[in-house]
Amino acid sequence: MCVFPVGAGAPEEDELYESGVVESNCLYRLVENRLVPHEQAWAAIPTVSLLGSTEALVFDFGSEVYLWHGTDVVPGDRNVAVQLAQQVWGGPYDYSNCRVNPLDPTHCNPSIQPQGERRPGWALFGCVSEHKETALFREKFLDWAGDKEETTAMVVEEAQTAMPVWPQQSPLPQQQIEYVSLCACDAKALVAGQGVAVPGDGAVPTVLGGVDVQRGHGIVPLEDGQQVELSTVTVDTWHIQEFEDSEVQLESPGQLHEGDTYLVRWTYILSPADQSGQPGRECSAVFIWQGRHSSINGRGASALRSHEGTQVMVPQGQEPPCFLQLFQGGLVIHKGCRADTTNNTGVWRLFCVRGELPEEASLLEVDCRCGSLRSRGSLILLNSQQGALYLWHGCKVHASSREAGKRAVERLTQMCPPELGLSSESPSRVQEVEEGVEPVEFGNAIGQQDRKAYDCMLQDPGKYNFTPRLFHLSTCSGTFQGEELQSPARLPGVVMAMPFVQESLYFVPQPALFLLDNCMELYLWQAGEPEDSETAGSACIRWTNERRCAMQTVLQYCKERNPRRPLQAYLIQDGAEPLTFTNVFPRWEKRPTPTTQGEAGRVKLTLVQDALAQLSKTQYPLEELLQTPLPEGVDPQRLEIYLSDHDFQTILEMKRDEYDFLPNWKQISLKKSKGLLKT
Repeated sequence: MCVFPVGAGAPEEDELYESGVVESNCLYRLVENRLVPHEQAWAAIPTVSLLGSTEALVFDFGSEVYLWHGTDVVPGDRNVAVQLAQQVWGGPYDYSNCRVNPLDPTHCNPSIQPQGERRPGWALFGCVSEHKETALFREKFLDWAGDKEETTAMVVEEAQTAMPVWPQQSPLPQQQIEYVSLCACDAKALVAGQGVAVPGDGAVPTVLGGVDVQRGHGIVPLEDGQQVELSTVTVDTWHIQEFEDSEVQLESPGQLHEGDTYLVRWTYILSPADQSGQPGRECSAVFIWQGRHSSINGRGASALRSHEGTQVMVPQGQEPPCFLQLFQGGLVIHKGCRADTTNNTGVWRLFCVRGELPEEASLLEVDCRCGSLRSRGSLILLNSQQGALYLWHGCKVHASSREAGKRAVERLTQMCPPELGLSSESPSRVQEVEEGVEPVEFGNAIGQQDRKAYDCMLQDPGKYNFTPRLFHLSTCSGTFQGEELQSPARLPGVVMAMPFVQESLYFVPQPALFLLDNCMELYLWQAGEPEDSETAGSACIRWTNERRCAMQTVLQYCKERNPRRPLQAYLIQDGAEPLTFTNVFPRWEKRPTPTTQGEAGRVKLTLVQDALAQLSKTQYPLEELLQTPLPEGVDPQRLEIYLSDHDFQTILEMKRDEYDFLPNWKQISLKKSKGLLKT
């Protein structure tokens, strides 16, 4: 008897597969400093009723492990739970008794066995807390309401390892995923600001110990409606050692390196705002600041064991205002690591000023060259050996950024941090300069002063009184949606010229699509391609569908922004961005990609409507379909649908209706014999 390949299986097979996946689910409760299996929820789809405010739970879904804790779990129990959850994630696993291995449900990777000493490197470990659950976590639950109100508070505990780039997963069998139709998202809602956690310009609250501390000072509300006054007592900073399970306290606060991890303890008092004379309540929070190049993964959790207080993970570039104000304008983020002190003296160093309030000002070190200048920003150029300090203002900088730059200079001259080679015994000469009238010494310091190296706006009459907007476009939730990214330090009604950092574009699963609204023009930025694998064909199809939806969304967004004169929208590739795009960010590092290497810095701009027309073609000459690579957007497993009726009958020697009546295995065999099936 011959057995021929068939398409999707019977519905009963899907049910067996789904039940096999569910039976590998594991759930543990924290009970007296140990994890105990939750018998009622073991090998079952979790429900919201499990999430009690006093519970610390570890959910093991095979490729994803989550620690969830309620708001009433004390800090000591949280520390223990983090340590135990990491042991589950990093320890051995055994799914030999399960019908489906959740690490390899489709049996396409022979290197991943049902039993092993450690999960694959792409497996995810994350920490979530009550009311701050991620979409990826919520979708695991049977009864999590789709319209459940999402919290806007800052997530105080994030993944303890760098977020891995994992393939988007779906509960549907692969054959059913390939041709799911996607629709463009509601561009009108995006323009109206309905794609953000907090509609409008509202500031993101930061809840510590049940209190929204807002910007870290002044009058703040309690949960019962009463108001208290928040004031800082002390701020202490430790450097977490890379190769030792220890920490070293710093003498100069606020001097952080993007190659390191730091622990910042904030002690503050909440006093009655009614001047009643009642004593205040002393509180503390422990921030773990992780530089973008820090190689320390799990050491932050171990360092926390010796510190009491609410714990907050702070990735570089996502600092909340209550963290920024701890340094009163004296926060400096250096390039490299603290151990490398060779760049302290004798060289010119350039820093971009960030922040719209003087007390929240910070400095981000950038490459010391003309291309790092920003016409909408302020920068500080420093050489401690020569005792020279320039505060440079771009021609379109707003008054708030100017004041932030002045505060940063004031703090540098007051503190004289040794990390910058400064000393109170030999104060630096401070000079404030404007774009276009820089002294010769300034030009010599940053190299060749080429105004074309950055988006110079000296000849631009525009006022630039707007904040750029950035949207992540994806199907992470199962439908094509747009989510607006906003700075955690934003201020209602205040213009932020550079509210994002470049890392925001890569802190999502790749390949990725982003829409940047720069007021004057729009950009659809795309990065990456689906990885080569046995499912590359279907992955490419999904990616093409997502790109098509993104282009349709962008064009509709342009019409919603200005119905009479829609803005121009451009499609740009990762690694080939124009200056008008890169200068929206305080620092931009060129990333070589396979599509841009060897092009000598050329930037190719394609109108989105032209790219969409090319991607939407439904018919190609036979010669193009037999070539490699195929035209963009063509399904390599269904080349016959792109043929004209004449070409179809010529190469396959039958009409379409005759071909459609053939069994699936015969269609595949025929296409292979004619070279119409690409793998």
